Amino acid sequence: MASSANPGLWSDLSDLSGKDACAALLKVNVDMFAAAPVRDRESIETFEALALGFLPKADRTTLVEIARILAPCPDTPPSVLDYLLQHVPEARSTILHHQPTPASSPDAMSLATPAGRVHLASRPRLDIATIERILVLREETSEDTLAANPAFPSSASAFRQLVRRAIERPALARILLQRTDLTAAHEACLYLATDGRRRRLIRERVAQTLAQATSLSFHLTEHDIAAFLAAAKGGDIAHFERLLSEAFGFPVSAEWHILQIGRHLLLALALKALGFSDKEAARIFLTLHPALSYPLSAIRELMHETREVSSAVALVLVEMILGVKALSGDGRAI
Repeated sequence: MASSANPGLWSDLSDLSGKDACAALLKVNVDMFAAAPVRDRESIETFEALALGFLPKADRTTLVEIARILAPCPDTPPSVLDYLLQHVPEARSTILHHQPTPASSPDAMSLATPAGRVHLASRPRLDIATIERILVLREETSEDTLAANPAFPSSASAFRQLVRRAIERPALARILLQRTDLTAAHEACLYLATDGRRRRLIRERVAQTLAQATSLSFHLTEHDIAAFLAAAKGGDIAHFERLLSEAFGFPVSAEWHILQIGRHLLLALALKALGFSDKEAARIFLTLHPALSYPLSAIRELMHETREVSSAVALVLVEMILGVKALSGDGRAI
């Protein structure tokens, strides 16, 4: 085993306490990790786990110093650099300065071709710069390859970009859903791309995250409900979607697309979150558009959804799918 994997690397600072102990432990191990002549996979993974556990507890001065030490180190885990990029803006230039550029990187030729980018996306080691350069091109094959690659950590901020794109691309969503490291938020975003069994599991997982939280509740007036029913009866999709955004306090730019193939369940979730009764929901499904009620199995699925999901869970699912918070009104992404 390489010297950097020696247990002595993880210093015993148990005589310290509080934030000082966290900062000291982190700083010592960062110094030793960067100074190690050789770092094997075990030591890198151990350091990654330790760093991600203590970085949120470190003060800004310590984080800046850590970024300065780790940025030049070629074995620094991408997830650690990604955390520093997100939480220490003043360290961004230092970190990016040490990332390989297209002009100097040996991967430049691979980045220049679609086949090369797919190859890079499939590698067992991925760096932040390469991931971002691949994603910015929005190539489906490269995105699919990244989605299937466990070396692309779900904790990375760039991973959220991939999840948001998967909401509009079911094929990508299906690949992501095969991963075992998705958070409850990731799964909620991908809810519409799942089957009945997976949806039930996602609802249960979301419900667990809400167990200790206070949820919003909506109280529509008779006038509000009448407006929804009238819009549905008139088949005015655009107006109906505007009413939904107003009721939730979403920005007018919220993209519902409830008639788009694969998004009909979003309507069922929205009606449940807003507190519509089963009878009112059924009237809307039957009158808003034929695609919602024909064949008979279509409306059965929608009604089943409204009965199986709680209002609180439905609200979270709607928010995650659309990418905005209820009552925000300003388009604040989540």
